[in-house]
Amino acid sequence: MNRYVSVFLLVSTIILAQETGARYLIITHDDFYNAIQPLAEWKHRMGLKTKVVKLSEIGNTTTNIRAYVDNAYDTWPIRPEFLLIVGSPYHVPFYMFSYNCYSDNYYTNMDTDIYNEILSGRLTVHNDTEARTVVNKILLYEKTPYTTDSLWFLNACLIANEEGYTYPPPYWSDDSIYWDDVRYAKGYMLANGYHTIDTLSKLLGNNYNTVINRVNQGRAFILYRGCGTNNWYYPFAVDANQTQNGAMLPVVLSITCGTLGTGYTSAAAEKWLLTGTPTTPRGAAGYFATTTSGSGIAHLRSAVAKGFFHAVFEQHKQTFGEACEGARLNVYSMYNSSSEYRGFTTCGDPAMRLWTAVPKPLDVLHDSAMSIEQDSLVITVLFQDEPLESALVCVLLDTTVYEYGYTPDDGQIKFNFSQYPLNHGYMQVTVTARNKIPYIDSISVGLTSVEEGAVRAASAIPAIYAYPNPFTKLTNIRYSILDTGYWIENPTLRIYDASGRLVRSLFDLSSAVGHQSSVKWDGADNTGRRLPAGVYFMQVGSGSEERSVPVILLD
Repeated sequence: MNRYVSVFLLVSTIILAQETGARYLIITHDDFYNAIQPLAEWKHRMGLKTKVVKLSEIGNTTTNIRAYVDNAYDTWPIRPEFLLIVGSPYHVPFYMFSYNCYSDNYYTNMDTDIYNEILSGRLTVHNDTEARTVVNKILLYEKTPYTTDSLWFLNACLIANEEGYTYPPPYWSDDSIYWDDVRYAKGYMLANGYHTIDTLSKLLGNNYNTVINRVNQGRAFILYRGCGTNNWYYPFAVDANQTQNGAMLPVVLSITCGTLGTGYTSAAAEKWLLTGTPTTPRGAAGYFATTTSGSGIAHLRSAVAKGFFHAVFEQHKQTFGEACEGARLNVYSMYNSSSEYRGFTTCGDPAMRLWTAVPKPLDVLHDSAMSIEQDSLVITVLFQDEPLESALVCVLLDTTVYEYGYTPDDGQIKFNFSQYPLNHGYMQVTVTARNKIPYIDSISVGLTSVEEGAVRAASAIPAIYAYPNPFTKLTNIRYSILDTGYWIENPTLRIYDASGRLVRSLFDLSSAVGHQSSVKWDGADNTGRRLPAGVYFMQVGSGSEERSVPVILLD
């Protein structure tokens, strides 16, 4: 088992020459360079070719940063589609358009208009612990979604904090606007099969404790409409540090005044993104808020809120950044408000796929081994036995092979490797799609064509993976054993700890040959005793053939 430990602890290095370009550009303060690597590696693996640069490499002023992004957009063969800024405004500066409008739009508007040609997000972290915490929460949300109690994906909490203010025409009563936004979002959610939709308000007797209680039960979206500066106003001044929602991480829309810090200190409401620890997630995986403040502008903020949900549920935008841009575009198109367009900031990963349904696993068919002489690979993506269109498929072999594409309507995509000299190793295969659990596997590369034929004539184990991973209470281990017509000797599924000690034998898998199956594991050993937190290895074996994959058990 030591070889599995070595493989798991090996940190892959993304080597991308500047001139080749990248779809996903990360600009980070030097203090957070190491913390951001797991997110960068995941984005790169899923098909968003990624480049990470430090401020020390490009300069730390707004002019330096703008010049670097501008050059990337104008000269790189692969233009950045997403920009992630890592660091609080104290570490990586906002650009100040006016006295109360701080924005990253300066870095992503590549021409003379106001619009973002690149979708940006910012992790407003202040130290290494916050950086690792936020990165872990994003990966838990997108890469290994918590599906043990899956109803939380269909729950939401919508808040209208009535104030009783009425402005002169043409403005409505702010309270009416807040409730109209709540009903607008709820209508979309009901039409899309949501289960529980809280509609909380001050007049109904709800408060911050109600919000924390509902979040701890699991909510996919939190919307706040009402007054606020630094934090939401009484009685909804939530302390996000009190949440205990684990990996059931919502996206929080703070559609009110100035609940995003513009200097070293974060706003109180901003803690939704920053709270927790690297091993104890809580709060939110994404946070949308503005740096601006004003009065008599509830109608502008209404356009922001409605634009977000219209982008998600009507336009079927898949990423957090696209949904936030939909919100900004709506307020600008309706009211020509440049400060609202620029002020609202995507706090989190702009390329993070949003869940709008319970995530379901994919069925992905491909070779379990490849010859170094092989010049192509066919991958078929199915969902519920039907071909799946528009799935993003990426194949990666060390630093020599990097290919990605989207499946057509037959669900099948072919990658050609004639331009690559294939090396011995493992071809990583990653498939992601809307509301689907990411498929992550690897293909052994290095056999000759003669050896490969021998492997195909024997029983093969093409896949084993667990979701969620990491997990706290229960994980679902999915595996398959191909039926080649040959005798398969005692296929078993076993769990080992990091020292190689067998801790759990789940069962004999003879009845599972020829199709995919799954089994749940609760983190206990063969005696039923709860195992300590750590890295374990799922091993499925058939005779002399084995496949081992790490799984992480959290406290």
